[in-house]
Parts: sequence; C-alpha cells; structure tokens
Amino acid sequence: MKIRAFTLAEVLITLGIIGVVAAMTLPSLMNKIQKRDTAARLKKFYSAMNQAINRSTVDNGEPRYWIETLVYHDPDSLYSWFDKYIMKYMVVVKRCKDANVSCIGDYKYCITPSKCVSSNYISSSSVLYIFGDGSMITAITGGGLDEETGLATSLTLHVRFDTNGYKKPNTYGQDIFSFRLNINDKFHYMTCDTHKNITGGTVYMTDKREKLVSACKTDPQTCGCLLMYDGWEFKRDYPW
Repeated sequence: MKIRAFTLAEVLITLGIIGVVAAMTLPSLMNKIQKRDTAARLKKFYSAMNQAINRSTVDNGEPRYWIETLVYHDPDSLYSWFDKYIMKYMVVVKRCKDANVSCIGDYKYCITPSKCVSSNYISSSSVLYIFGDGSMITAITGGGLDEETGLATSLTLHVRFDTNGYKKPNTYGQDIFSFRLNINDKFHYMTCDTHKNITGGTVYMTDKREKLVSACKTDPQTCGCLLMYDGWEFKRDYPW
C-alpha cells in the first residue's frame, strides 16, 4: 500500500506562502481595526461631552451663567469649572493638575507626522483629565474677556482629545483630535475645531466635502470636521 504525504520541502514552501500573504494583509487589517476603534471612541467622547453639558444644565442652570468666575488662561479656575460643570458627569480616573510627569509621563505629540512637539502634553494654562478607557482630554480657555476684571464674558474652550492616551502614534488626525466648546448667551455646544493652525484661516461644516478633505491633509487640526461631516467614519480618501 502506498501512503501519500507532503514532503518537507512542500510543507516549508506552503508555510512560506502563508507567511508572505499574512505579512501583506496584516498591516491593512490592523489599520482598519485602529480606524474603527478610533471612530468609536471619538463618537463616544463627542456624545458624552454634549450629554454632560445637558445634565449639568439641569443641575446648574443655563450655561451662560457658568462663566462668571472663570478667569481667562487661569488653570485653577478652569479646573474648578471643569470639575463642577463637566467632569462630575464623566468617568475620570486622573486629574493632572500640575503637569506632573508621574501623572502624564513623558508625553510627546505630533502636529503632523513630520512636525512633533517635544514637551509635556499640557501647558501652564491648560487642564488635563484621563478617562476610564485610557483616553485623555486637555483644554484651554479662549473667547472674550473683560479687560478690567480678566473674567470671561463668553467662553470658547479649545479641547484636545487623545483617543488612546499614552499609546502611539500621538498624532493629530490619527489619534488626536481638536474640538471647541462654545458657551455664550445664545448657545452652548461641542463642535470640531475649524481653525487651520498651519496654513491659517478656517473651514466650516457648511463647506463642500472636498474642501474638508483638503484642509485635513494640510491642517490635521481640522480633521475632526471631516469626520463629523462623514458621521464619524474614516472614508477611503481620509488622509490617515
């Protein structure tokens, strides 16, 4: 009786082919998984922030009255503001008040893949919170202020959200996204950051999609607007 079997050479060739195919397809698969996870975290964060504003409105009254004690570019008053009006409605595990390395580590981030900032994640006038899922948020005050008192008269908080915290790539448009929290007498809402920090100017959610794609390529700070336009989905032409 003859027994048919694979030779050692045939087995090695088959394993080699499998290895080559895996090496070719695995990066693409991991990329898709990363995009899907990033999109889900962004959508969750955006929804949670707006829910926090709505819940805080029930407990603390209209947001237009929240800015009376907020001092422009003062981290102490900003921490007090976030603690009272926003973060009590979210799952926070760390509050890094003094930019302590033991809290945030030696964190570095990139504005573009080729332009990185070698500094801690927050400045002396920012606040930083780390959430239960490992994501991080930092914010700084903007908007109008009273020149005599230094108190804010309208409020724009520039919010930077890192979907996976310390994990790389720590790059705008990939795992770091910029938002604005607007509060004044007429409205309060969370939206994407329309500011072009590299080429200057702004984009608008009413712009054509082609303009948003172009802005995301040259000014990754605006990439959140493209994702909002696309329903928090990374389309094929997204400049990942």
